[in-house]
Amino acid sequence: MSALEPDDPHSVGAYRLLSRLGVGGMGRVFLGRSPGGRLVAVKVVHAELVRRPEFRDRFRREVQAARLVSGAFTAPVIDADPDAPLPWLVTSYIAGPSLEQAVVERGPFEAGAVLALAAGLAEALVSIHAVNLVHRDLKPSNVLLAEDGPRVIDFGIVRSVEADSITGTGLVAGSPGFMSPEQVNGDAITPASDVFCLGAVLAFAATGANPFGEGPTPALLYRVVHNTPDIGTVTDPALHALIGDCLAKDPARRPTPQEILARVGALGDESTMALRHLGPRSRQGNAPGSPTPAGTPFPGARATDPGAPTNVLPRDAGPGPLPQQATTVAPRFHDRATRVGAAPEPDPAATGPTGRRAGRERGGSRRAFLFLGVGGGAVAAAGVGAGFWLNRSAAADRDRATPPSSASPSSSPSASAPRPARPLGHWPLDETSGTVARDTVGGHHGTATGVTWGPGGGGAVFDGRGGQIVTGGPVLETGKGRSFTVAAWVRLSTAPENWATAVSQDAEDASAFYLQYAVEGNRWAFSRPGQRAVGRSEPAVNVWTHLVGVCAGQARTLRLYVNGVQEAETEDTAPMSATGPFVIGRASYGGQAVDFFPGAVRDVRVFDRALTADRIKKLG
Repeated sequence: MSALEPDDPHSVGAYRLLSRLGVGGMGRVFLGRSPGGRLVAVKVVHAELVRRPEFRDRFRREVQAARLVSGAFTAPVIDADPDAPLPWLVTSYIAGPSLEQAVVERGPFEAGAVLALAAGLAEALVSIHAVNLVHRDLKPSNVLLAEDGPRVIDFGIVRSVEADSITGTGLVAGSPGFMSPEQVNGDAITPASDVFCLGAVLAFAATGANPFGEGPTPALLYRVVHNTPDIGTVTDPALHALIGDCLAKDPARRPTPQEILARVGALGDESTMALRHLGPRSRQGNAPGSPTPAGTPFPGARATDPGAPTNVLPRDAGPGPLPQQATTVAPRFHDRATRVGAAPEPDPAATGPTGRRAGRERGGSRRAFLFLGVGGGAVAAAGVGAGFWLNRSAAADRDRATPPSSASPSSSPSASAPRPARPLGHWPLDETSGTVARDTVGGHHGTATGVTWGPGGGGAVFDGRGGQIVTGGPVLETGKGRSFTVAAWVRLSTAPENWATAVSQDAEDASAFYLQYAVEGNRWAFSRPGQRAVGRSEPAVNVWTHLVGVCAGQARTLRLYVNGVQEAETEDTAPMSATGPFVIGRASYGGQAVDFFPGAVRDVRVFDRALTADRIKKLG
């Protein structure tokens, strides 16, 4: 999820748009709010599609057909306007991460959970097929894991089996690796095609990998048509047989969704939808990780220093309030808030090569950054950690390994031995004099310039004009596919008049990341150039605050924690490799030192992995 871009509409029909959920081949998808306060997903069709002959008529027919779909495991279409300059449709907003995110960030699910997933998705297909529709794009990113079961979303290329396809001649609808052989070959598409896609989705959930491997699209499509799927690691006999039958090359040999429900139902209660949420059980009250009502102090918040005044920074006039970010979906929209802290946070290691960010855009000025505003945008639809309904044994979570940074992208998440969450670098900043800031773990000592030392190990004190601590070289690898965590205690001595960065690492002509104060909105943020995960709590002067920024490389997300509570998440769309030194007290842009921090920083730690929420709480 990200903030609205300059060319994005602020409203569509009667729906106010709050933020971007994503972009697909059919159009842009936004989080919106209905006039009555309901959160919805709004899809606006790409302009180039509207220019195609007969598009509107076909879009109208498909919207009418999709509106007929009802069922516990689908996201129904609730509104649409095929005659708008850019046609749009509105579906129910589902609070929960996608299956793709859940698997990438936490590994494959156990057999019982995958069988339960099969039941929910099969029932969704029954609802879709009952109105003569074929989804044609069932894949892990189109399955959301809500608290009460999975939901099939994105009817962007769904078609009526009685009508022409919305795609033109010679165009293939679907996603490579999650397409049926008949889709690849351009043959007749029947409901059996969705069953093949379901088999690929279940294989992904059970193994963490596509059953037809990875690689260029032509190679994937060839394997879909000609190769036997790789499901040898699925050891549960019932699940193995089910996936294998769904992936039969001959559509006539695949089970129907009704037959899948009968098979899964016969396996007993373990495969029903009444499964425990993934992760620890819900806490009562406002324990760390639970929803925090407005006006309630955040869990873990530190008292102000003795004798120091506490000044809450004034809130800028700006966008109206958005749904509370990350910790809750506003209770007035849902009977029960969705806790992002309900499950351990993802912990993938880096598996992809580092890469330089192409086309770095920071805008015309430093204030040109888009930000999520007061409260950001509801992240639950695209973020991880919402209370998953799928269960996974405690032993499976405990034993799941994190792949080393040298592993290939196709390595299994459970192929290596687990690594302890030890810091790559730790700067206590408890010096009392001198110009050396010691790294007590990795030996990446920093040189302090324009810095004074607080009494009694009170941290490094920066004047906000030129103070900085700079290491002799790079510390973190921050490029494409790389996961890392940055944590620091910070205290503002005055209300900044501009951006103020506590921790960063230099790249070629800008910082690769920023743990910072964002002047627009008066919020803490964890950022990359051009994108920000902006928190919702208001920074205060003379108050020690614990900030943690997490980059989950494989999932391409940035998350911000404030005093142990996740406050924001955004998509990491353009990761940048940090080739320069690690810096405390400022950032860089255009080859210049900028964003000097006015205040104190202490206990800075960095990790070469995405820490879990529980581990982050222990850092504070």
